[in-house]
Amino acid sequence: MENILDKIKTVDSLEGNLIEKFSLKINPFPKSGIANISDADNIVGELVPTSEEITNEIVRYMQDALSNSGQGVDNKYLSLIIRGDYGMGKTQTLMYIKYLFGQLSNERFNPYVVYIDNPGVKLSELIGNIVSQIGIENFRRYLWDIFCKYLEKEDTDNGRPRKDILLDKVNQLKTTNDPNLFTSLGISVESQNESLSWDQVSISYKYLLDKLLNGLKTNEQKAAVQVFKDYLVKCFAEKYEISSIAEYFYDIVTDNTSVTKSWDKLITGDVKYIEKREVHLLKAIVEITKQYLNATDFVILADEFEEIAIGRLKDADLDNYLRNLRSLIDKEKNWCSVFAMNGDAYRKIEKMSPPLASRIGDRVIDLKPLDKVSCIRMIKNYLSTARVDNGEEISLSPFDESAVQALLNTKEQKLQGSPRFIIQSCYLLLQRAAEELEKGQIIDQAFVVKYLSDKLK
Repeated sequence: MENILDKIKTVDSLEGNLIEKFSLKINPFPKSGIANISDADNIVGELVPTSEEITNEIVRYMQDALSNSGQGVDNKYLSLIIRGDYGMGKTQTLMYIKYLFGQLSNERFNPYVVYIDNPGVKLSELIGNIVSQIGIENFRRYLWDIFCKYLEKEDTDNGRPRKDILLDKVNQLKTTNDPNLFTSLGISVESQNESLSWDQVSISYKYLLDKLLNGLKTNEQKAAVQVFKDYLVKCFAEKYEISSIAEYFYDIVTDNTSVTKSWDKLITGDVKYIEKREVHLLKAIVEITKQYLNATDFVILADEFEEIAIGRLKDADLDNYLRNLRSLIDKEKNWCSVFAMNGDAYRKIEKMSPPLASRIGDRVIDLKPLDKVSCIRMIKNYLSTARVDNGEEISLSPFDESAVQALLNTKEQKLQGSPRFIIQSCYLLLQRAAEELEKGQIIDQAFVVKYLSDKLK
């Protein structure tokens, strides 16, 4: 037993061995062979697509997506499909596109990119995931700011600031009018009718509401909450024109128990009063995000789209989803998209909704199995992220070309040239090499065969 435990404990020395033997800070290959969506930018930036043709296609798509030469800022929709079988590197390609967009932030370009790792089974679920990526607290803060600015403007009927009218209505709910309602808000009675600064009291919905309810009886408090709600809903209804969206934004701002449930339902696509309003909801989300993040463009990267097309949905539900997605694209064009899916999924979309297939297939990048040249390039890219001293020359060491050739010569057709299989294998081989090889020795064909003979011809 002790010998077994001692062998397991040797993992403690592997990191030191990687540095000493191979000048690698870590084993850079993902254990699962699947791209890590939380990798830092400096790592993602090193993992350039192995095909120059693919890189050029990405560049051309991004150039055209960001271009303002067209029919205007509200007609910018352009789609790209990343197509490839399982394990062909679709997620890594999406991560690289996200990285490139992120590097463009300057006075002219500031694209905001949302990565969705699973589109969900309803369009409202996709949109809920988009807002989750933006950040629930962030979005709540943006909505509250919109409302505060709404209150500071004059009411069109009587020319008074809306916040003054709101205070008057709450004060009138009291059995005996009490000027302390205004002083509790930090506002002198003499200045009630002046243009007031709410910097201290409009911190958040809850803070302002607590101040407004101070001194009110229970029944008066309920009436005051309703007055406040009426103003909030009216603000969002006037701005976004759809009452159900206004109600939903009210739920987000107020953040009470029922709100949490409402939010969770939107995330899972189970909000009936938002159904059939997804187009308007996404338009509002994009407008708000671009405004508060000073973004010039809004880009949605949707991974695993085959989960929709050939996965969990029945044909009737899929038809409804695809029809709604087509409406989303047709009616609102102030965003761009990149969809990742396998070939079977795209063929299913072409069969069920040819118009949608043509819309999301503006551009298509096909990921193909790696050949020897592209495989070597991929392994070099991963190794370069972990080099202690990363010089100008990108090295394949401690692998050699015979090892690469062996990794490409698999028994199963689906594994031949599969980036996922090769990355998984490289992780395993580098772990074993850190244990067994001496400094200066390499991972060659014989070493690969030793540990992967069941997978190789």
